[in-house]
Amino acid sequence: MAKPIWMESPFNNRFYSLSSLLLFVIALLIAPSGQAQESPSALIPYSIKYQVIHDDDDVGMASRQLTQLSNGQWQISMESDISYYFLSDKRQETSRFALDEDGQILPLVYQRNSETSLRSDTTLLQNFDWDNLIEQGSYKDDQWTQPLKLGYLDQLTQITLVREHLLTQKPVPAIDISYRGSIRHHEFKVIGQEVIKTGKGDVMTAKVQLNEKKRDRQTNFWFALEHNMLPVQVQRIKEGEEQAKLIATDW
Repeated sequence: MAKPIWMESPFNNRFYSLSSLLLFVIALLIAPSGQAQESPSALIPYSIKYQVIHDDDDVGMASRQLTQLSNGQWQISMESDISYYFLSDKRQETSRFALDEDGQILPLVYQRNSETSLRSDTTLLQNFDWDNLIEQGSYKDDQWTQPLKLGYLDQLTQITLVREHLLTQKPVPAIDISYRGSIRHHEFKVIGQEVIKTGKGDVMTAKVQLNEKKRDRQTNFWFALEHNMLPVQVQRIKEGEEQAKLIATDW
């Protein structure tokens, strides 16, 4: 059987400690559970639950949803609740976005609320003004205004684009992420196919890797081939050590 284009293309190369674990679960993935055969799309409403593992211990749960709003816009939401010894972390994260006439994702509002033991509560807010190509944001005592470029995404919407390319068998592009007043350049690489264990049994997946060399961090994603490229597992490695893993338990 011939390999899908997204596994063969050379352009695929273009593309925390415990405290890092608490940051890890707030971002990374989105994925719907169904697919119209005549038109594969990542924009199908879904709800998915995850088990959070750290050092082989079950330390909490996370959930993620994609919904379409009454005005036609879309919203990704994620909640996580983690507890490990005397440390706890609760987070709520949302991204509201729209599509332009060419189907390109336009983030509108990204917000993350965090409640972490031994730290003060924080809110990260980013507003994207595509008419004037300006982003305004705030986090703790910092505020910023920076120019926008078509193609910029946020922490939650980036995996939507990755999934869209996998579903349509197109090379996965490099993605620029707007985060806390700066732009991060993410390059994804398709590693191959792999069968993994989930809460719903064995699943054949496409493994995709994100290496952030400047931060010595690697994130691996496993997308379910027969479930509309649903990300059924996510692993974070920093400085060569696994720090956390999300495993899908239901979708």
